[in-house]
Amino acid sequence: MPTEVIMPALGMAQEKGTLVRWLKTEGEPVTRGEPLMEVETDKATVEIEAPASGILSHISAKPGDEVPVGHTIAVIFAAGERAAFQSPHPRPPREGEGRGEGLTAAPRGTLTTAATGRPVREKLLASPAAKRIAREKSLDLRRIAGSGPEGAILAADVLRAAEGQVFGRSEPAAQSSILPLTSMRRIVGERMAKSKQTAPHFYLSTDVDMTAVEKQRAKRKEEGAGPAPSVNDWIVWSCARALREFPLLNSRFTEGGIEIDPQINVGVAVAVDDGLVVPVIRHADTLTIDEIARRSAELVEKARTKKLLPADCEGGTFTVSNLGMFGVDSFTAIINPPQCAILAVGRVAPRVVVHGEGIAVRSLMTITLSADHRIVDGAIAARFLQQLKTLLEKPAE
Repeated sequence: MPTEVIMPALGMAQEKGTLVRWLKTEGEPVTRGEPLMEVETDKATVEIEAPASGILSHISAKPGDEVPVGHTIAVIFAAGERAAFQSPHPRPPREGEGRGEGLTAAPRGTLTTAATGRPVREKLLASPAAKRIAREKSLDLRRIAGSGPEGAILAADVLRAAEGQVFGRSEPAAQSSILPLTSMRRIVGERMAKSKQTAPHFYLSTDVDMTAVEKQRAKRKEEGAGPAPSVNDWIVWSCARALREFPLLNSRFTEGGIEIDPQINVGVAVAVDDGLVVPVIRHADTLTIDEIARRSAELVEKARTKKLLPADCEGGTFTVSNLGMFGVDSFTAIINPPQCAILAVGRVAPRVVVHGEGIAVRSLMTITLSADHRIVDGAIAARFLQQLKTLLEKPAE
């Protein structure tokens, strides 16, 4: 029997998923467990593995399609099996289909694609939108690699080609290009806009002497007992402990009042190719610095390899956003709703400062707290920041 490839449920409340791209083409052999496609939800982009070995066939969803959870989007036939198959969840007709305006074939020559350098096929499959955009931008469809079923050229493929053409030439472009929003980018934009509109932000900054943390890290590296916790691990560890003493920073605003969360779950903002994800280190106040380091490394690796699940990003009560690795000295961050605070972290850099009765070069870092004034007043936020500074300047487990 053929194996159906369905749109998976990556979270308890998920109703739909967006197909980002197929990692295999129709008619290509696949092996159970190897990456088959990328699916995007509002929290993460995840690689989905092939559920069986065989030949991929009957692809019915194209990149960018939003598909209900549980609907069949392809079939995998076992070796030697090639029977007729009718999906129990046929996709609705795409725009233009049934009116003679769907994907159409046109003659093509023996040109090679600019992307691969391989000879192109004799037929060209392109959507009406792709053809229209190509005409408007004077692009040769025969030189554009398609990402649709059977290599069909979609509007997004033409837009990407147009964008490459714009940035690849010195003279100004005649027309601007529009890059389609991914689900993740759209949701991030909506959430951040809502946060700024509804939560009255205020900001407090301070400099932290990270010399002691740097010495701790150097000592651990010399001991060679394992990977030394990163600067960000120490920040997460310290934030979790400071939140114990200042629970208002670990709360949310509701119509009924201020709800203080009994758990301290620290989110760590991670930049990925198509947006920003915030995996969560749960019960961070109960973990040692080494346990936080291990958990953080696991989550960051999952984020970068697109194996992060929505469940990994749920339940955060406070967020740390660190741009120090990009050479940023300081910045202000937007609160991640429904949380009431976020810590923005700059780089650790040597600075000449007054130390004791003299002048010394110390490793300093600027941190900035963004807080929701509906919940937290300036004095409480300042005391939280002081406690965080103390924990970082005198680190101890």
